Amino acid sequence: MKITFLTGSLEPGRCGVSDYTRLLAKACMQLGAKTQILAINDLFTPIKWQGEIDAVPSTRLPTSMIWSDRWNRAKRIIEGFEPDWISIQFVPYAYHSKGIFKQFLSGIPELTKKRKVHIKFHEIWIGDYPKAPLKERLIGCLQKKLTRKLLRSVDPKYVHCTSAGAITRMKMANFSPSYLPIFGNISVSESKGQDWILKKLNDANRPVTTHSVKEFIWYGFFGSLHEEWPARQILERLRMFTTAQNKRPGLLHAGIIGKGRKRWREIKSNYTGDWLIHTLGKLEEEEISQYLLSLNYGLTSTPWDIVGKSGTVAAMVEHGLPVIVNVEGGTPDAPLVIQDKFKPLIIKADERLLQNMRKPLKNEPTRNNKEIVAQQFLDQLAS
Repeated sequence: MKITFLTGSLEPGRCGVSDYTRLLAKACMQLGAKTQILAINDLFTPIKWQGEIDAVPSTRLPTSMIWSDRWNRAKRIIEGFEPDWISIQFVPYAYHSKGIFKQFLSGIPELTKKRKVHIKFHEIWIGDYPKAPLKERLIGCLQKKLTRKLLRSVDPKYVHCTSAGAITRMKMANFSPSYLPIFGNISVSESKGQDWILKKLNDANRPVTTHSVKEFIWYGFFGSLHEEWPARQILERLRMFTTAQNKRPGLLHAGIIGKGRKRWREIKSNYTGDWLIHTLGKLEEEEISQYLLSLNYGLTSTPWDIVGKSGTVAAMVEHGLPVIVNVEGGTPDAPLVIQDKFKPLIIKADERLLQNMRKPLKNEPTRNNKEIVAQQFLDQLAS
């Protein structure tokens, strides 16, 4: 089987969808498929680029090229490869800065003509939730019309989504998506470093001892923190739970906080005293894995209805880490959409939170989830 993966940009570490596409293409190749990646609207390269990324033949066409030139170049690349499938990894904003992807629509039908097409919607239209601002609703209405046109024009054999919110909204709009999981982009370390948190805190002049570090229950964020994450109620409840276990609460963060820097400063300011709060900053992949393996519970500002599309949540549960979700999201009564084996690790911050946290939730890490998802994807295309 030969697959061309089509995405927006392809700069490693700058876009979750790009990283997912790169890793999926490589995993499919390792399972016997022939793959290539084509970035059609790359924001991170000034010139067109061809080569290999993780051993996968890849092409990056920059935004500085006019669209007609990009489509001509892309068509030649696809005709030279002769793929059985074109897999569009779709986010509206990957193909237009404001999410109005009309230029993408102008060329994609010709590019996919006479090819079998798969589309994975990592995100859909905006503004389709209660109390959405008028501007969002108007933009979302246009995005929905463009999405309908996209599906008509390329006639995909498979349409996948990754979250309850997207699946629910697409079905309400009379589309018929199915679920395909994502996976984390942090490989599970082969060995758990002893006293990893102890060493990190001492290196940062936050001294704790071998004995005292074991007196904590460690809660941790990984990656971006939403600037409006509701901290107070959940942290108070976690304090109660921790105290009941005769422990102290520790709150850590690793990675790039993003727009949530102000929120994190507020948390550090408001929860001193019995909380030990520390930012570890950007870490290498091996250290992120050690960090996740060392935590007792993960925290996320990702809403319940889009847990399934979060790469950071995927990385946490692949490391066997239970994750507490305290934001409902814009899809009332949404089911939990994530791989079945990881569902017991997702804890909703509802009235049963403290009861559910008392269960021995932490699992053994899953080291082959990327291959599991890639095989599921290939099996569906083959069927």
